[in-house]
Amino acid sequence: MTISQVYFTDSRAPVDQPDRWYQPKLSAVSKLERLMLKSGILDNISKGDQVAIKTHFGIHGTTKSLRPVFIRKVAQMVKDKGGMPFVTETTGLGMTRERSFAVSKIATAEENGYTSQTLSAPIIIADGLKGLDGVEVSVNGIQLKRAYVAKHIAEADKVISLAHFKGHMNSGFGGALKSIGVGCVAKTSKYDLHIREPPAIDPGRCTKCGACVEICPVDAIKDWGIDPKKCVRCQGCAEVCKDGAIPLNWVSSRDLSERFVDCAKAVIDCVGKENFRYVNFLLDITPHCDCCPYSDNPIVPDLGILASDDILAIDKASVDMVNQAPILPNSMAQNGEDKFHSVFEWTHSRHQLEAAEKLELGSMEYKVIKVE
Repeated sequence: MTISQVYFTDSRAPVDQPDRWYQPKLSAVSKLERLMLKSGILDNISKGDQVAIKTHFGIHGTTKSLRPVFIRKVAQMVKDKGGMPFVTETTGLGMTRERSFAVSKIATAEENGYTSQTLSAPIIIADGLKGLDGVEVSVNGIQLKRAYVAKHIAEADKVISLAHFKGHMNSGFGGALKSIGVGCVAKTSKYDLHIREPPAIDPGRCTKCGACVEICPVDAIKDWGIDPKKCVRCQGCAEVCKDGAIPLNWVSSRDLSERFVDCAKAVIDCVGKENFRYVNFLLDITPHCDCCPYSDNPIVPDLGILASDDILAIDKASVDMVNQAPILPNSMAQNGEDKFHSVFEWTHSRHQLEAAEKLELGSMEYKVIKVE
């Protein structure tokens, strides 16, 4: 049985004497630096390595996404190792929303405080202008057999996931597995992990308005039918169809979890398991994903920051810490063995974890090593 190491630094800054208030080492940024050094998760970076720092910029209205100052510290530490960091994210599913395109994705990032200046590294959207730049990878997943890894992730020498750990209404929680499995794939795979079948036009509902033809980025729609060989499954046609002639069959919560873990395996296989490192920030642990245009009250107090080279162990440790923490009043959480399940009863944290264990992405068994 493999027992993985998960390093942890507490979020507390316990200053109990008025004459000792000036203690910079108590800053969470200073603690993050010591965590990175003690854990050694940057030791695999060599001079000249192109290092993707994967994070989430939130969208319009998000107010509790990961603070830029943490990302900046990691970028600076990568530079100190001789690496060439870039901060990255991918576009969202669809062809009509601002988050669906690289230019507006960067504009939103800037609105939320993420710029090349604040991050000390350039921002590069990993799947291209429209989110269609991906590298096809075969994967022996639980449900999926292929995935499209975002091109600039596939080209990176190293990948560091900086995940704001929080709840998710369809997968229980969002941590390292979701950061890699959803955040590092191109739009085609985002469709595959959310929706059961490729889009098809219902001739009984189609009014031949032409909206789907106009929005299709690859000219896959001819004679009011969708050519499956050309279709890149961007979801654009369904978004603009006002007559409901392109219905979508969304997957269940469990299927979603299994499918994006399949995608996580594809990404890890593509770049190499030894080239990934993970940092989970258990701060502002909201019930909803940062994809939502709002941020609800956290469900438990701030806990700290975790670091590991094991994607499963760090997410399992994060879930366990949240479940052991007290519930905050005036939040969505309720009593229960799984706090995220208590918020969204139709999903459960174990679905992601069990899928990752089945695909041998890491270990459920871990040892927490505290870093002061």
